[in-house]
Amino acid sequence: MTACRSGRRVALVAQYPERDPAMPSFVPNLGLRMVEASVRAAGFPDLACRVWDLDEADPATVAREIVAFDPDIVGFSAYLWSLPFLCRVAALIKQDDPSRLLVFGGPSARPVMFAKPPFFGLRDAIDVLVINEGEETFRDIVSLDARTPEALGTLRGVAVKDGPGWRETPARPLADLDSLPSPYALDLVQHGGLGVLQTYRGCPFTCAFCEWGVMESPKRVRAVEHLDREFGAIARHGVYAALLVDAGLNLNRNAFLNLRRAADESGFFEKHGLICEVYPAAVRQEHLDFLASVSDAYVGIGLQSFDNAVLAHVDRTYDERRFDETFAKLDAVASLAVEIILGLPGDSPEAFRRNFERARCLPCALRVYHCVVLPSGLMVRSPPEHRLDYDPVSLKMISCTGWSEAALQTECRFLTRQATMNGGRTGEFFWTFPPPR
Repeated sequence: MTACRSGRRVALVAQYPERDPAMPSFVPNLGLRMVEASVRAAGFPDLACRVWDLDEADPATVAREIVAFDPDIVGFSAYLWSLPFLCRVAALIKQDDPSRLLVFGGPSARPVMFAKPPFFGLRDAIDVLVINEGEETFRDIVSLDARTPEALGTLRGVAVKDGPGWRETPARPLADLDSLPSPYALDLVQHGGLGVLQTYRGCPFTCAFCEWGVMESPKRVRAVEHLDREFGAIARHGVYAALLVDAGLNLNRNAFLNLRRAADESGFFEKHGLICEVYPAAVRQEHLDFLASVSDAYVGIGLQSFDNAVLAHVDRTYDERRFDETFAKLDAVASLAVEIILGLPGDSPEAFRRNFERARCLPCALRVYHCVVLPSGLMVRSPPEHRLDYDPVSLKMISCTGWSEAALQTECRFLTRQATMNGGRTGEFFWTFPPPR
């Protein structure tokens, strides 16, 4: 590794996915803005920070703009849709000056993603990966004067190149969310669309298809006072609703109680909507009462499948009687969307079709997700007998136990036809269906 610069000119780069017809609302790139807020609030006297928060763009053009800024450190926020683009930008920047430190964070910044084509050949442009949370880790990287592999290897929550592979350091504990600067309070987030709200991180469950379960179980939650200030900051950005990005509204009781109290004190949900997920088996009266107080509540119910034999392959369960009772109660206080997954290991076309028909009989919207093999999910947690074959770029399942490639393609075409005939929408990763008439 070439000796890296010691300055603090920082470029931060992310790319939005192409606007998905099945999800038209604007959602800000909060992960990138959280990192920006952390760096700006650190008080570095010599900091110069610029952000490239991109839609469609040409890699060469973006690389030229970043090189003209002449950063010492470039941080990339990588998701499955943006990783190929960001890798091309990184290669061009590293080619211009190898002394710049290039850091990748985000859900796709994992050693397993760079262990095979098409990304293996691009790993030489990347100096360090930030694993899981990035705010404090990236701030610590910026604070270093000597950014050698040895110095970087003393930080927690990173992976540093080690020969043909990567050496991961011990995990960094989940951050105290109240200690992290708010990008809304610092006015770093675009106005309009959906405001992004978070009250805790992590998840008590370990569903194999999901990346929430690889984080530690959530213990620290945002305080009422902090949430109250966040509601005020989000409201000043002209949003129409808050998107709660917690693993679920009802999976951390302390977080929920603080959210409810802050919402009552601020009056935020008297004028703004709420979009959230619930875990159906853990819905209680207190959650129903809260949702009833929201001006416009939209709740996703992540079932994934009605079939316990299928769910057993991904560490989930389903209680038919409990679900029916919970659904009726939720339906009385919110607009609902049931969510199922196409292409889960252990499922089959016949079983999936039964699940689809069962979901379409419910008086609510339906979202069907194409199973993706996430780098902290099925990619590393699925047993060999699942025989996963997936697209190396989009990570969409091609075939697996229970699904041939032809069968999965047939079912995709079926869902597209159904969405077209029933006023739904088809996106790259999912299909949406309105409530049945």
